[in-house]
Amino acid sequence: MKKPDINLIVFIVILIIYVGGQFLIGTYHPIKKQFAYDVPADVDFLYYGAIINSVKKSIPPENPAYAGVKLTQPFLQYYPAALLSIFANPYNSIRILNVIYLILFWLLLRNLFAGKYALQLIIMAAGSVFAVELNASGVDFIARGFTHLPFYILLAAALFCKKLPIRLVSIFAAALLNGYSMLMIIPFLAVITAFNRRREDIYLLLSSIAGTGAASLMVLSEVVELPLHFILVKSFFFDPVEIIKHAAPFIILAVFYRHRDMTILLIIAVIFGSLIHYNPFFPIFLVYFAGAMMLAEGEPRLPGAEPLAGLIAIVLFVGFLSASWLKYNPGKGSYYPRIDSRLDAALEWVRENTEKSDRFLAVNADFNNLALVMQYRSIYLGHTGHVSHIGLKWKERYDNTIKAYRMNHPPEIVDYIFFGPVEKEIFANVRPAYPVAYKDEFVTIYRAEK
Repeated sequence: MKKPDINLIVFIVILIIYVGGQFLIGTYHPIKKQFAYDVPADVDFLYYGAIINSVKKSIPPENPAYAGVKLTQPFLQYYPAALLSIFANPYNSIRILNVIYLILFWLLLRNLFAGKYALQLIIMAAGSVFAVELNASGVDFIARGFTHLPFYILLAAALFCKKLPIRLVSIFAAALLNGYSMLMIIPFLAVITAFNRRREDIYLLLSSIAGTGAASLMVLSEVVELPLHFILVKSFFFDPVEIIKHAAPFIILAVFYRHRDMTILLIIAVIFGSLIHYNPFFPIFLVYFAGAMMLAEGEPRLPGAEPLAGLIAIVLFVGFLSASWLKYNPGKGSYYPRIDSRLDAALEWVRENTEKSDRFLAVNADFNNLALVMQYRSIYLGHTGHVSHIGLKWKERYDNTIKAYRMNHPPEIVDYIFFGPVEKEIFANVRPAYPVAYKDEFVTIYRAEK
């Protein structure tokens, strides 16, 4: 009797969880008791959907949450979603890609490590640890794999494929997708090159540097309000607790398994994650990648290594199930459809009667009251967290927004002023004195006077 393929079984289980997750995350409204697949799940997904629409307009695209400024963060990974959004809305495009990239990652692992990839897949795509503040890779990939997973697919190909041309193209493409994570990969490749003294390692290092340079030029082709080095200066402080929580299982694996390269990568990710907190998710994700790949080609150096690896994988998988349910359970109310039927007619008018280049002034009040017009047109100032971390100063625009509503003094780059339920609540006694472009029972859209 043929033995069951445990690797395939593990993949199918994870795939089912990922598919199910797409229906948990932002589709069911627990209060209205209805499903919705064409609206954002929270402020982050509103931003994702807006970027997906923005990349169709120009390269680099305009920042949808900071009108008039190009998007100074990686954006190439949004193009597949933009292509899919021709046939489906942006949010369903995200869901489809979350699953597609999991399948591609499985196919790559199956090709690179035939018959031995179940543990790697669990650690990378379904890995978690308990009692942490920041998502593990799998918990995040189930919702945001469309933007994160391509980097790790390319990184795995760059480090483990046999053909040098594929490796060089993969590491260059990975850098274009995530230049920030390459700040950890380049030192890793430099150390490996110094140890191995092989020509192909030198080529790989040079390709990674070239890709990172190209990525920097691409996203910084427009002048940003803060210099590039602010990323490191602003976020430099010693706080290793969070990264150690995630790295602990793989530090144990590094003791039991011999894999020099992935041990070096693990060390670099832990050091970086302890010191640089600009985007703490990426060192955490790299820790999981190093742990997963450590088992790919590593050799046991101590008795009991393989049972220990299996036990760690089980713990991580249980943690993944627990953390995913706690985070994405619709009943918890963190990720649910942000629906406001009062805006439907006005948003349809915006989409049909304004130019794609038009810019709107609207209020993004909090995580529940979102400036949904951003789905279709760039707005003057969106969620401040989305612009402050990439070097854009939001305070002046915040003040200008208040002036525009209270003093009828709109910023020059604004074409329309959106005055809906959120704006009416915040500026209760204000009656803007602009020409009316659209009006219904709930929303008035004014044309800004230049």
